[in-house]
Amino acid sequence: MSYLLIMNPGSRSGRGKRLWKTWESGLDRVGAEYACVFTDGIGYAIELARTAEADVVVAVGGDGTINEVLDGVMQSGKPNLQMGVLYSGTSPDFCRFHGIPIDPKQAVDALVSGRVNKVDVARITYHDAAGKERVAHFGCSCNVGMGASVARFANKWRKYLGDIPGTGLGVVSAIAQNDRLDVSVEIDGNSFGLAEVNNLTIAKNPYIASGLRLQLDLGPDDGKLAIVGIHGKGRAGILRMLPKFYSGSVAIDRGVFVRECSSVVVSSREPREIEFDGDPRGYLPVRIEILPKALNLIGGNSEVYSK
Repeated sequence: MSYLLIMNPGSRSGRGKRLWKTWESGLDRVGAEYACVFTDGIGYAIELARTAEADVVVAVGGDGTINEVLDGVMQSGKPNLQMGVLYSGTSPDFCRFHGIPIDPKQAVDALVSGRVNKVDVARITYHDAAGKERVAHFGCSCNVGMGASVARFANKWRKYLGDIPGTGLGVVSAIAQNDRLDVSVEIDGNSFGLAEVNNLTIAKNPYIASGLRLQLDLGPDDGKLAIVGIHGKGRAGILRMLPKFYSGSVAIDRGVFVRECSSVVVSSREPREIEFDGDPRGYLPVRIEILPKALNLIGGNSEVYSK
C-alpha cells in the first residue's frame, strides 16, 4: 500500500509536525511506501487529494483538513481510493463518530491495519459569493443560520481561548445577533416553509462542533441524514437551550424540528451564508443528498460509536 499524507502544518499550533516521528516509525515498521506534503492554504488539500496517485490519502490535521481531503477523494472519481486520518486538531468530531483513534500511536496502527469501512458522505450543492453553483462533499454537518457566524468567531479566537470556550463564545455571540430567517425546505421531495429559523442543521454526524452534539439516530453507514431546526426563539430562549447542545438533548426538545431524510433543499428570499464542517463556505440555496457507503475509510471502527 502507498500512502500520501497531507499535513496542515498549522493545525493545533503545529502538533502534526511534533508527532511526525511517532507516525514515521509506525509507517516504517510495516515497510509502507509513503510521502508527506504540506498544505499551502484553504482548498489546497482538496486538490492534493483529488490528484493523488497513492492507494490511501491521509488527512493529517483537524476537521478542516479532514473535510478537504474527504472532498478531494470524492472528487477524484477513483472508486478504490482510500482515506485515512492521523488526527492533530482540536475537536475530533469526525474521528469520534467513525471510531478513529486520536492517540498518535494507536492512530498510525489503525491506519496500517488494512481495515476499511465503507461509510456515507453528504454531497452539497451551494452557491459562492458571485452566485455560481458549486459542488462539494462533507462528513459532519451543514448549518444555515448561526453556523457561519459561530465558525468565523471560533476559527479566529479558539487558538487563544481554547477549543470549547472559543466555540461556546461564538455561539453566545451569534445568539446576541438573533438574526432569524424564513426558509423554504424540501425534504425527500416534500416542500414546506419554516419561519423565523434561528439555526437549521443538516447532519450526517451528531457531533457538530467542539463539544456541541445532537442526540440523533445516525450511524456512519445507515444511508441517512438528519435535519434539526431551532426556530421562533428569542435570545433568552436560545440561551436557555444552550446546555442541551452540550448534553445532546436539544434534538429531543418538543419545540425543535427534527426529521430524517436522504435529501434536502433549503432556500430563502434573501442571501444567507452557510457553514459546513467548520468553515463558512457559501450561500443559499443549498441541496444536500446522502451518498450511501461512498467513501473507503481506513482505520475506523464504527462499533465504538454509541449514541
